[in-house]
This record gives sequence, structure tokens and C-alpha cells, in this order.
Amino acid sequence: MNDYDVLVIGAGPAGLTAARRLAESGFRVSVLEEHEQVGDPVNCSGILGLEAFDRFDLPVTLSRHSLSEIEFISPRGERWSFACERPLARVVLRSELDTYLGERAEAAGAEIRLRHRATEVRRAENGVEVTVSSDAVETLSCRALVVATGAGMPLLKKLGFDEVPETLLGVQTEVDFAAERVEVHLGREWAPEGFAWVVPLGDGGRAKVGLLCDRDGPAVLRRFLSRPDVAERIRGPLGPIRCSVLPLGFLPKSYEDRIVVVGEAAGHIKATTCGGIYYGMLTGEIAGDVLDSCLAEDRLDAASLSAYERRWRELLEEEISSGLKLRKSVKLAGDWGVERLMAIARSNGVESLIREKADFDWHRDLIREVFRHQTLGRLLRPHPSPVGADRALQEYSPV
Repeated sequence: MNDYDVLVIGAGPAGLTAARRLAESGFRVSVLEEHEQVGDPVNCSGILGLEAFDRFDLPVTLSRHSLSEIEFISPRGERWSFACERPLARVVLRSELDTYLGERAEAAGAEIRLRHRATEVRRAENGVEVTVSSDAVETLSCRALVVATGAGMPLLKKLGFDEVPETLLGVQTEVDFAAERVEVHLGREWAPEGFAWVVPLGDGGRAKVGLLCDRDGPAVLRRFLSRPDVAERIRGPLGPIRCSVLPLGFLPKSYEDRIVVVGEAAGHIKATTCGGIYYGMLTGEIAGDVLDSCLAEDRLDAASLSAYERRWRELLEEEISSGLKLRKSVKLAGDWGVERLMAIARSNGVESLIREKADFDWHRDLIREVFRHQTLGRLLRPHPSPVGADRALQEYSPV
């Protein structure tokens, strides 16, 4: 007999959501977490859309404050503040969120083993065996395995899964910082792979400051923090600088016999912002649903578990693909294209379009409208030189 029905590797939002779902159905579930406590250390801006609070019945007490305004700063320092009448999202501390999700999983009957690092996984005749390093080395067995390790971990490669197409680094620190609203700083000099962010925490002037890059994360972040208009607002020493791997694109296949991969490990993040909390929880929930029926029927072969991949792709594939398309187009446009895009976005007609279609978690509809827009679409199509985009801007007449 196996020790457990399900082992979950990784106590982040995706893994804990799957664990809770399966424990509620009465299955024997254990979550293996290599760190000393759930939710620490993490590297996350902590912005979570309102839909996630409703979908997963999260208490508002997890929220530090609401986000209803974002200020965009162009490569040349031009500013555009986008505000909504209702909040777009809430700012949470990941340590508090993950701790809460862990408590709910345990209340449902799941076991969480801290300081337990999975080092090897082997398929056995009637299950999966996981070698775990803790105070001692032991082997645990299960009928099914959920891999929720986050991106860039070697375990998936050992199991024979292909890698995600591309990865970035998310690098961040926490510091006393003078900021009234969330800021998004654009420009390849400061954030080579998208943008830098400032997220106020609402607790006496603390803020998270981070950015996306492809290498040398701490050095790139320190360069941004030394920029005069940023440095002058820092009121104290930096906290620890943390880097994490972020996937761009998803695994070609996220299941095998008795194994499913969820969350960032499978590439389930928003390609536009690289936020992964909500998508991870959604795929953790889907994995729990599919494994529930497969465990009950004792059908855990790849063909049966393929329902997991079909369901998450129906929900997320077009969203992620649309975000990848936009990311690639903005990168090709360069800083000169970003300046022109922001100039157009500040006009009444385009801002109204953004306000109408904007959704914190679901970006596909807005991205489609942007590419369909006569001028925005031309700016985002590749040009051999800035001339084509300049002409598109000149021909544009704000409504």
C-alpha cells in the first residue's frame, strides 16, 4: 500500500490549492516543502486581482490595500496615470497568503512536511516513489504526484518533461520608499525584459521594488535603484535582493502517467505581467478536480490525466499566447515605440478603450483590441526602422 494517495511537491498557491481540493475529498495528501515555513522565502510583488478573492473565498484581511491607480513612466520619463473608479486588485504579502492557504489545506486534512526536499522521483509498479531529504533521507510512496515546484527546478528535467520555451528573472527587494501608488517604469536601460515596478505596501512607507531581466538580476536592480529620481526616494537600507526564474510560455505537455505539473512549473503565468498566483491556483484546482475522479476510478495513466491539460488549455492557452504576442511586439518596437504607444494611450479615445476592456487577470480581449486599433496595431507590427511607426503616429488623430 502506498503511504499517500497524493504527494504534492511545493507549498505555493498552486500546490496548496490542489492539496486542499484533494484532502476535502478524503484522500491522503502530503505536501513536501523544502523551506522552514510556508510562504518564506518568496519573491513576488503580491498583487492579486479581485476575482481571485471571490473565486477562492479569500478574506479581505489578507489585503494590505487596494489598487485602483497605476502610474506608467516612459523611457524618457513621461508619466501617464491610469485610474479606475473601482479597485483593480489588492496588494497582499505572499508570506501571509501562502500561510493562510496552508492552514486551509491542513484544516481539510492535508499534511504539510516542512524542511522536506524532494531529490529523486521514480515510477513504481503501482505508484510513484519520492526520495526526500530532511533530518534523514526517506522514501515516500504515492498513487499520484503533483509537481508545484515553481519554474527552473531540475526535478522536471529528471522526470523527462520538456522545458518551457524561455525564462526570465524576476528580481526584487523591499525598502522604505516614498510612493503613493503602484508605478510601472518602462525602458530597456532600466528593465531589459519589460518593466520595473514599485508596489507600496501601505505600512508606513515600505514598498517592493523590482524588475524583469534576463541575467545579472541584482546588478540590474541596483542600477535602477541608483537612478536619481528613484534613489532620492529611498529612505533606508535595502532588504535582501531575491531572484526567481519566471517562465515565458508553457510546457508542451504537463502530465505523464501518475504525474501532473501545475503553476509556474508548467508555465502558468500571465505573459504580460509575469504574475502567477491566480493562474497557479486555477490550475491547482483543475488538477485537484481531475485527480479526484482519476483516483476514485484508479485510472491514473497518461490518457486519463490528459483531461487536466485539456481543461487548463481551454482556460489559459489563448490568454498566455496573446500575452506572449504582445510582449514580443513591444520588445521589437523598442523604447521609441513605447514612447509613441504611451503618447497615444494618453488620448481620450484610446484611454476609454483601455478602461472598457481592462481586466487585471484576463488580458486577451484588450490585446486583441490593441492589435485591431488602426494606429496601435501599426505601431506593434514589426518595422525595419522607426520610420514606419513615426508615420503611423503622425497619421493618428485623437478622438
